[in-house]
Parts: sequence; C-alpha cells; structure tokens
Amino acid sequence: MKPFIFTLAMLILFSIFLTYQTDNNTYNRQLEKLKQVADECSAAAGLFYDEEAFSAGLTIYNQEEGKKAIEYIIKKNLDLIDEHSPSDKSYWKDTINYKVVFFDNSNTVFPHSYTDDLNRFTKLIAEPTIIVEINAGKPPFRLKFLQLRNAVRSSAYEYLER
Repeated sequence: MKPFIFTLAMLILFSIFLTYQTDNNTYNRQLEKLKQVADECSAAAGLFYDEEAFSAGLTIYNQEEGKKAIEYIIKKNLDLIDEHSPSDKSYWKDTINYKVVFFDNSNTVFPHSYTDDLNRFTKLIAEPTIIVEINAGKPPFRLKFLQLRNAVRSSAYEYLER
C-alpha cells in the first residue's frame, strides 16, 4: 500500500509541475506577442501626422487616425471582437484595455518628464513620442492557487529629428 500511495502522490505532484510549466511557457510566448503588438501599434500611429506642419518643421500627430490604426492592430493581432472583448480563439479572457499618449509639438514642450501610473516608470521625452500601453488582464492559468498580476506591455515610438 505504501508504494501505491507514494506513486499516487508523485503522479499528482508531477501533474502540477507539468501543468504549471505548460501554462508558464504559453504565458511567456503571449507576453512576447503582446509586446510586439504594442511595438506595432506605436509605430503605426507614428505614420499619421500633419503634413503641412511637418513641412514647416513641426511634428504633429493625427491622433484620431493613429487611434484607429492602434485599435485595428490590437483587434486583429489579439483575436478580439467588438468592445475589445476576446474571441474564443484568443489566449486572453479579460477585456483588453489600451492607453495611448501622444507627445508632439502641438501639446508638449520638450524636454518633458512622463510618469506612467500603471507600470510605475518615468521617461524623459526629448522628441515627439507616442506611448502605447496594452493591459490584457490576468492570464488564464489552470492552477487556481496562482495569483498573477495583469499582463501589461508598453512601447514608445520616438521621432528623432536629425
């Protein structure tokens, strides 16, 4: 009876380890994808700028078109449906939220110190910059005793005037 109980305990323990390792590997891949999506969003939003102001030497972003591009990229890459809720194919189960901040010649005097509340980082902004932050919520781990924080990734696109 002792070998049976020991074998059963080891089987349960190894199952927990295997489940955690599988979930953790998937989560790390999805975090990397989330970072790549944030990079794509900030770069795409940087493509929309006021051409007349640019010809005068000013960088002013078209925020409305930039936000449309960001929403499209997030929706397509993270398998979302309306209202930023994930579809059945999506890894994420919570509603995806994003925040975008535009710093350009129309609303900022450079250099400018930016402090992010959610990630708690400070950045000195010396050039026109777009910061995109995506909050995907808690990861869907199968082990309920794991309490992880929300998955948040951010990216900044800087236009270097040289």
